[in-house]
Amino acid sequence: MTFYQLAFRYLERKKGKTVLLFMVLLLVNSMILSTVMILRATEDSKSAMQEKTKSKIVLDILKEEQRITEKEAGQIRALKEVAFVNRMARGTARPSGFQVLTNSDSAKEENRLVSLFSYDDPENDSAFAEERYRLTEGQYITSATGKGIVMNELLARQNGLKVGDMAGFETADGKTVTARITGLFRSGSEGKQESGTLSCARIENQIFIDNDTYRELSGDTGFEKMAVYVKSPEQLKTLETKLHTIMKEKAEMTASDTLYRQMKAPLEQITKVTRLMLVLTLLTGAVVVSLLLCMWMRTRQKEIAVLISLGREKAELILQVFLETLLVFLAAVCAACVLGNLLAGFLQSMLTGSAASDIVLKVSLEFCDVISLLGLGALLVMAAAVCSLIPVLRTNPKDTLSKMEG
Repeated sequence: MTFYQLAFRYLERKKGKTVLLFMVLLLVNSMILSTVMILRATEDSKSAMQEKTKSKIVLDILKEEQRITEKEAGQIRALKEVAFVNRMARGTARPSGFQVLTNSDSAKEENRLVSLFSYDDPENDSAFAEERYRLTEGQYITSATGKGIVMNELLARQNGLKVGDMAGFETADGKTVTARITGLFRSGSEGKQESGTLSCARIENQIFIDNDTYRELSGDTGFEKMAVYVKSPEQLKTLETKLHTIMKEKAEMTASDTLYRQMKAPLEQITKVTRLMLVLTLLTGAVVVSLLLCMWMRTRQKEIAVLISLGREKAELILQVFLETLLVFLAAVCAACVLGNLLAGFLQSMLTGSAASDIVLKVSLEFCDVISLLGLGALLVMAAAVCSLIPVLRTNPKDTLSKMEG
């Protein structure tokens, strides 16, 4: 009779022991699977959080005559740690085809100008990101919109302009550039300004444009500021070193990852506790299963001694015990997966109830969790089986049989 036939017959004959081992392994596997699911959920949440927090390094020029050039911006954009860059510049221009909104009767040139703020992405790093301004109609300037303008709603209303209309700007040397209005905004503080404020300083005359329009209007004069967004907050130090190499002492650098560190802290705490639980589960499971199998091996000493005396190879006996243990283990894994899928919602509500409200942990059973359970659980039961077999196989069969007869 082959070793696998003996394994199946033994499990069938010892139903009570089989059920007991199954229950123990089900408990151990369920705990392993739960901790693995939580660890994977925290890693997924950490990855999503890295994108959500948008950690960055902000470059501010130190001298007006040493602006950030397009070449430098291209070198920075090409760095592997960089997700995207938001170039920023500002200036003034005369409106072309519309009039400024002002209550001042000053004859100064500044009272006939609008203030231009150029961004690659005005939704970030601007008054909109600080929630001082809010978009009331249309959309921000994006790569999809191309050249565009985001104008104050009061200025647009005074000039009969709306989203989709064209508006232009004129420089002192007579160059004119036009672009399409993509959005309108309000501040809420327009009425709180002093009546003598010159037009270029009024909120109503602040206009957000794209960098291509700004460069077409003012020439390649460079950028005053640039936000460099990193792919992963863990790469901030590396990115900062590379930016120093490119920019030299030309710009001041400010790293911004406070939100990431605040959100990261509770996740790291959950990860540490869960890893400790996993280690304790593996150690406890290994000890309990080893003791249980050792007790069984003591009751099988005579059977093993007889089989060895009849010429059965020790390797076959080892394979038989391994197969018996693995069969029960695989049955326990299947049951643990069913149980883990049912408990996923409970684990998620338990964790998110104690974590920060802006952290989302999605605990669910994934294929990778099952693979991890199979790997860790198999190592555990094999180690336990080896521990239980060593004392039996080291004993001389003749000594075992003589003790049994005596």
